[in-house]
Amino acid sequence: MADDDRIDEEGVAAPAPTPAATDDVSAAPKRGEARTADGEDQDGRPRSPSGVRPEPAMEDAAAARIEPADGGTATAEGRRPETLHELLPKQQMGKAPPSGTAHHEAEPAPDDFNLQRGDWYKTRVETVHGPAAVGTNSVSVQVNLGGQQVTLTRYELTIADLQQHGRRYVRGANFPLALTTLRTEGLMIIRGPDGSGRRAAGHALLERLYAEKRISAVGGLVMPDGVVAGDVLSQSEVFFPDRWGLVLELRDGADLADESTVEAYRTAVGHGARGYVVLIGPPASEAEASRYTVTHDWPDPAAVLERYLETELVECPPDELRVITTDESTKDYLANNRRPAQVVKLARALVEGLRQRKTPAAVVASLEPDWRTVARRAFEDALGSSSASDPFGGPRRQALRTAYAIFDGIELVDVFVAAEQLLGMLRLIEAPDSTPARPVFDDGLDKLFYPDMLGDLSTGKEQSPRRAQLRNAALSDAFLDVAWNDYDTTREVLLYWLDRVVTSGRPAMRLRAAQAAGKLAVYDFDKVMADLIRPWALDTNGMRRQAAAWALEQVGRHERFVIRVRRRVNDWVLSNDPELHDTAARIYGTELGAAIPGAALHDLRLIAADPRQRAYRSVGHAVASIYLAGSADLIFEQVDAWLDDASSDVSAHATWAVLFLARLLGTDRLDWPQLLVDATAVPERLPVLVRMWTAALANPTTAYPAWDLLRQWLALPYRPGGPHEDLTGALSDLVRETLVDPRLRRRGLWHLRLWHGRRPEDLLLKELIDRLTEDRAR
Repeated sequence: MADDDRIDEEGVAAPAPTPAATDDVSAAPKRGEARTADGEDQDGRPRSPSGVRPEPAMEDAAAARIEPADGGTATAEGRRPETLHELLPKQQMGKAPPSGTAHHEAEPAPDDFNLQRGDWYKTRVETVHGPAAVGTNSVSVQVNLGGQQVTLTRYELTIADLQQHGRRYVRGANFPLALTTLRTEGLMIIRGPDGSGRRAAGHALLERLYAEKRISAVGGLVMPDGVVAGDVLSQSEVFFPDRWGLVLELRDGADLADESTVEAYRTAVGHGARGYVVLIGPPASEAEASRYTVTHDWPDPAAVLERYLETELVECPPDELRVITTDESTKDYLANNRRPAQVVKLARALVEGLRQRKTPAAVVASLEPDWRTVARRAFEDALGSSSASDPFGGPRRQALRTAYAIFDGIELVDVFVAAEQLLGMLRLIEAPDSTPARPVFDDGLDKLFYPDMLGDLSTGKEQSPRRAQLRNAALSDAFLDVAWNDYDTTREVLLYWLDRVVTSGRPAMRLRAAQAAGKLAVYDFDKVMADLIRPWALDTNGMRRQAAAWALEQVGRHERFVIRVRRRVNDWVLSNDPELHDTAARIYGTELGAAIPGAALHDLRLIAADPRQRAYRSVGHAVASIYLAGSADLIFEQVDAWLDDASSDVSAHATWAVLFLARLLGTDRLDWPQLLVDATAVPERLPVLVRMWTAALANPTTAYPAWDLLRQWLALPYRPGGPHEDLTGALSDLVRETLVDPRLRRRGLWHLRLWHGRRPEDLLLKELIDRLTEDRAR
C-alpha cells in the first residue's frame, strides 16, 4: 500500500487503493482503509459488479426536501454558497470540481469486498484543557439534557482550597465593582478570553461572600457547549443547591447575551436569597453587555508571579524573590505571556526549578513555548518579508507556512500544491492586480519558514517522499487559531480553501482539511457550520459529505461540544433529505457512533428505512465501524433483527452490513475473520451468523460479493499459520448449515466445485462437496 494511503500520524486512516481481482487471498489489502463507504462512485453511490451505477429509488421524492431545524444556510441545490464569489471569481480561480460528478483525482472505490485488517479503527481520546472538576470534593451529577442522560461533575472548594486561593489571588481593577454587583443582584457575569483568570476571579468573589457568611459553600460547574438555559433552569434544584455560591462556566456565550435568560438564572438563585452565581463567558461586544456584566481585566503579570512565589516559597528571603522576578529572562517571558494562566505556568516551573537549584534563565528555557505566540510571530514575520524585488513575498510565506502547519506530516509535494491554492486566493484579496514574481517553493525550507516552527529537518531527509515536520504538533492548531482569530481577512479565505482541498487533494489531504474545518468550528461553531460543514453535508458529492462527517468527528472530540454535535446529527436523521441521512450515517461510522453504539444503531435503522438510502452503503459501513469499537453483542443482535425487519429497505442495508462485517480480519486470531472468531467464542452467535450469511448470499444485490467473500473465508485454513482446529470446524459447520437453504443449495454446490477445481488439494472444499451432495440425495 502506498505511504500516502496509510494511517497518518494522528491515527486516522486514509482510503486504500483498489485491489486487483485475484483468487490469492494473501493479495488482499491490509488495514488502513478510510472510514468511507466502499464501492462508491464519486458521489458516494455504490457501483454494481458490471460498473454501472444503479439509480436510487424514489429519485423524484428526493427533490421534496424538508429543511431540518438546525439553522444554517444553503442553496436550493444543497451546495455550499459562494461566500467569496465577489472576491474570488471562478474565472480567476479556475473551475472547481462539480458536485456529484467524477473528478480525475477521484478517491479509489473498489468494486469487490476483500478481506482486510480491522484494527484501523481506533477510538481516540483527546484531552480537553480546562478542569472537569476543581477542588477536593467533586460529585458526579446525572442530569437529563435535551433528552439525553449526561454525567456532569460539580465541585466544591474546601476551606483549605479557599484559604490557599485567597493567598495567591491578585485582584484586578474591576474587582470592587464586581463584588458590589454580586452582593446586590445575586448574580454577575465575568466576560473575558480563555486563560485570563475568569474562574479564579469568580472563586475570589464567592470567597468574600463565604467569609461574610452569606453562603455556606463555594463550588462550580463547567457546562458543555450546546446546553441551553432551559436545560439548566428546569433542574435548578440539581444545579443550584441552597446557600451555595457557584461559578457556572458557559462556553457558548449566546445565553449571556439574552437578558431574559440572565434574569432566569438570577431567579433560580432567588436574587441572592437562595445563593449566588457567577456566570463566566467569552468576550462580548458593547451590545451584548448588561448591567450584570463586568469585563475581566487581569492584573499585572509581575504581581501575579510575585504573589504566587511568596505563597509557595515562604523560606525564600524577599531580596532573593526580587532577583528572580526582575531577572531578564523572567521579564522577557512575562512581556510575551501576560495572561494569568501563562504566568501561573511559569510560577509553578520556577517553584520546582528553584528547589532543584536551577537559575531563572534555565527554568524559562526549559518551558515549552507558547505555541500560539510562535504561530503569531511566524505570521508577523511572513507579512513583513515583502520587498521591492518581491512585493508579494509576505503572502507567499503566509500561505506556505499555513499549509505546512495544517498539513503537518503530509508529503511536501501535496503541501506545496495546497499552498499555491491558498496563495492564489490571498493574492486575489490582498493584491488582485499583482502577479507573483516566483513560485511558492523558491528557496530552502530554512529561508521560507519561521525557524521556531520547524522540526529537525535532518531526520526527514532520508524519507521518500519527504514530509512536513513541525517542531511540535500543537503548532498546527495554533496556526489555525491565529489565522482565524487574529486576521479578519483570512477567515473566508480559509473556508473557501478548505472546501477546495477536500475535493481536489489526495486522501490524507482531504482528511486533514476536514479536520481543520472541525477545529475552526470550535472557535465559531455557528459560522463554520452554516458556511461549510452543513453545505458539505447537503452536497451530492460523496467526498464533501464524508468531509462533513470527519469535521463533526473532530468537533465532537471537544467535550463541551459533544451534546451540540449529537443534537445536530439527530436533526439530520429526522430530516427528509437523503444527503443529510447519508452524512449522518457516515458520522455514526466515526468515533461519535462508537461512543454511543445503542443510540447510533437506533438512528442508523431510521436512516436505513429511507428508500433513497439504498443508493448508498454508509449504513453498512457504520455498523462495521461500531462493531470494531467493541460492540459485538449489540451488532449481532441488531443485524439479526434488521434482517427480519418489516421494511425491505432495512433488511437490504442489513445484508450490506453483513458484507462489511465479514471482510474484517481479526486481531487476536490473526488472518481469521473477526466475525467468525467472535461467533465461535459465543456459541449462541453461530445461528445468527448462519442467518446473516444466508441473507447476504440469497439477496440478488449482495450475492456476487458475498460468494466471493465466502471463497476467501474457505481459503483461510490453508494460509500460513493454519489450520486452527476450532475455527476450521466452525467454518465447515457454518458453510454446511448456510447452504442447506433451498435457495442456496444448488448454487452453493456449483461454487464449491468451481473453487475445488482451482484448488484440488483443498480437503475442506472436498469434504463440504461430499457432505452437501449426500444431504441433497436424501
